[in-house]
Amino acid sequence: MEKQNIKVSHDKEEDIISLFREGSRVKFSFDLALPKGDIVLDYDFNGYIVGLEFFNASSYFPFLKKSLNTSNLKAKMSIQYGSNWAQISYELSLPNMKPVSNLINAPYNKKLILEH
Repeated sequence: MEKQNIKVSHDKEEDIISLFREGSRVKFSFDLALPKGDIVLDYDFNGYIVGLEFFNASSYFPFLKKSLNTSNLKAKMSIQYGSNWAQISYELSLPNMKPVSNLINAPYNKKLILEH
């Protein structure tokens, strides 16, 4: 499983959380339309997932509704790749709050991403 140095940002007004690998450049994005809100996967120029964006983020991370200050948000993300899938494990936390973690299983086609 690939571990990454992850930065996190929160747009409270738009209710969006972004997790991204430091120093990465995005080549391609893929939108997963889910009942809680869309999740956008960002891919780099080598075809690897380097970021996640959670729309309607407070439905994924309920503690955001109660938190006035999210400047101390911490995130972890790791990714395991298969031949046609990627499993993304993520965790988001604030000091003195229980972290929220989950998995996303997404379609993955490195060849298609690199050709895009």
